[in-house]
Amino acid sequence: MKVLYVSQYFVSAEQAGGVRHWQHTRALAAAGHDVSVVTSYVQHKTRSVPERYAGHKVVREAEDGLDMWRVYSTPGYGRDLRSRVSNYTSFAWWAGVAMARIGRPDVVVASSPSLPAAAVAAAFAAVRRVPFVLEVRDLWPDSAIAMGLVNDRATIAVARRLERFCYRRATRIVALTEGIRDGMIELGVPAGKITLITNGVDLDPTGAVPAPVAAPVADNAIVAMYVGAHGTYSSLDTVLQAADLLRDRPDIQVLLVGDGDQKARLQELAASLDLPNVRFVDAVPKREVPGWLARADIALLPYQDRELFAGALPNKVFDYLAASRPILAAAPEGELTRLVRSADCGVCVPPERPEAMAAAIRELADRADRDALGARGHQVALRDYDRRTLAARFVATVESAA
Repeated sequence: MKVLYVSQYFVSAEQAGGVRHWQHTRALAAAGHDVSVVTSYVQHKTRSVPERYAGHKVVREAEDGLDMWRVYSTPGYGRDLRSRVSNYTSFAWWAGVAMARIGRPDVVVASSPSLPAAAVAAAFAAVRRVPFVLEVRDLWPDSAIAMGLVNDRATIAVARRLERFCYRRATRIVALTEGIRDGMIELGVPAGKITLITNGVDLDPTGAVPAPVAAPVADNAIVAMYVGAHGTYSSLDTVLQAADLLRDRPDIQVLLVGDGDQKARLQELAASLDLPNVRFVDAVPKREVPGWLARADIALLPYQDRELFAGALPNKVFDYLAASRPILAAAPEGELTRLVRSADCGVCVPPERPEAMAAAIRELADRADRDALGARGHQVALRDYDRRTLAARFVATVESAA
């Protein structure tokens, strides 16, 4: 069958970020389906446009067996409402233009956020009289409201209408976390319409262990590492404040790998604190993440103290599990802390508490069973989060809707 897949953010293994869409669309293609992907060519984290796309609004390419349609969206995505709305709506417009050129699919799949693009995909499916599958990666606008990013009543009202329209039009809905699933059910979405398919990780079937990279730390250092976006959701300020409390442990080094709209500010904060035990590393392609984590002794997951994050289960937790590294989760009590505790693969502390994080880093640095903690996490990854199994479930969900 012909599948049209719409997602504003689409990252391959050669780029930094989550590769869920890339893996799932390739799984659809491997299952024999003709897959067209509509996405943006704008680099979201750096707010830049690759030179080869300059001056073009819609570009068609072939990549990894996929029919790729990369379109324009305004690159100025920031914390202010105007830039975010502009970013979302410009992509939705040009995505609609690309959809019109693709022709009639057998099924339309859209991933939200962004909500305007998902609504355009739902409308396109309705006009073409084909099934619509919605993947919900974030309860938008609820998450934006909870973060204080959206407080304009008119914008919220429009977003609510788009949200209801997408839920109503969807034949099937994919939720990434239990919290997202439960949130949709509370809004009146029938539970039977929803399939839970979490993020996952690519596991080497041979069990090979990647060689650690040459990280900018001492060879004998105990490394507490964060790999991921330096953005709004993660409380990396807490990590830096914890590092300030660990000056008496020169054997412990903190390594922050990634990029994001908060990175420059975080680097300025680290400089103002004159932290000798913190290093920043630019974002690395997804396929290089295992090598970086192989150099870690402790994997950091710091969140803000917001109820929203009780239902979070981020991509990086699965990378950490697969890397057999003990996890330090500084997060509200919820889905993430339940996973870490049930797997007995790390330590949980309250969010945005530098003293608690510093104490937990000390504890993990001195524990003789660090490797055992990481090994237990790896077993959970093997059992529950192998991306091949999850991708097969996604393919089955799309096929059942068509």
